[in-house]
Amino acid sequence: MVVALFASGCSVGQSASTTLPPSTQRRSRTAAVTREALARLTTDDQPRAAGYRRDEWPTWKDVDGDGCDARQQALAAASTLLPARSGCKVISGQWTSPYDGKESTDPAAMDVDHVVPLENAYASGGWQWETDQRARFANDQADLWVVSSSSNRSKGSRGPDQWRPPDEASWCEYASRWVEIKVRWKLTATTSERDALGQMLDRCRG
Repeated sequence: MVVALFASGCSVGQSASTTLPPSTQRRSRTAAVTREALARLTTDDQPRAAGYRRDEWPTWKDVDGDGCDARQQALAAASTLLPARSGCKVISGQWTSPYDGKESTDPAAMDVDHVVPLENAYASGGWQWETDQRARFANDQADLWVVSSSSNRSKGSRGPDQWRPPDEASWCEYASRWVEIKVRWKLTATTSERDALGQMLDRCRG
């Protein structure tokens, strides 16, 4: 572990101030791991341009069998207050959109966004998937982020080379999520997409 290495590497009389703060260590480790993942992305500058159909990517399914669909799970998990619920349905809570900082207590004012949009997933390899795999991706909690409706509509299906969150403070997490999702699902990226992700990952430092 990084902390252990710092501790064992300190000689007698060495100033403790040379040890990075824990928060900085975490950010540094996260940035390093994500950049390693970014390097593993397969580049394809000719992604599949046609054939995407939204109805072939079933959303808001109960893929884990707990009785609640993926949208309600995402809303409940993202609320900073214990959400009020009627069965599985989230009635109220407290959300702050990471894309633009907008706040709401009304779930109807929030969208559950696919960090890697479904159309992008299709173009970068998902066109080969069967419907079951598309449904797993479309309802994967790791790809879902509760954001303001306006920011989600602004983003649409665009990738990070065409759209970035207005709140630059979220760029590190946004890019990290994007990279991790693409690596885990073995999806490709364009050169311009990778360049944009690298620029946003610079925000993870320090």
